[in-house]
Amino acid sequence: MSDLALILCHKQATSARLRFARFGDTVIAARLAHADGDALPHPGALIPAAVARTGLSAGDIRLDPEFEAAMLTPDGTVTVRLGELTAIDPPFDTVAEADGRFVGLTEIRGIPDTERDVLRLIYEHMIG
Repeated sequence: MSDLALILCHKQATSARLRFARFGDTVIAARLAHADGDALPHPGALIPAAVARTGLSAGDIRLDPEFEAAMLTPDGTVTVRLGELTAIDPPFDTVAEADGRFVGLTEIRGIPDTERDVLRLIYEHMIG
C-alpha cells in the first residue's frame, strides 16, 4: 500500500514562525489510501479530506505544489504533501475543535520518527 497524506502548517508572515497542526500522536491531517499499482490520486483530493477532519474551509488551505516527501510506515510508503494555512494567524479554535493543536518543531514529541523527519524537510522547505 502506498498512501497519500497531508501535513498542515502555518507560517507567520511577520516573524516566519512555523507551526504544525497536530492531532494526538500524529501530524497527518488527512490520508488517502489506494491500492498498489494504481496511480496516486491527485493531491488536491487531500484538501476535502482535511476540511472534513478539521472543520476548516477549503479556502483556508493552500496545497504547496513544490513539496513532496516519501515516508516509510509499517503499512508501506506514504507520499506526503504540504498544506499551508492561509490565514494571518493560525486557526487555533477551529483546529482545537477537531482535537488538534498547533506546535512548533521544538515542541514535537511523541510522534513517529518518520513523521518528525518529514517535518524537518518541511521546515527546510518553508524557512530555507
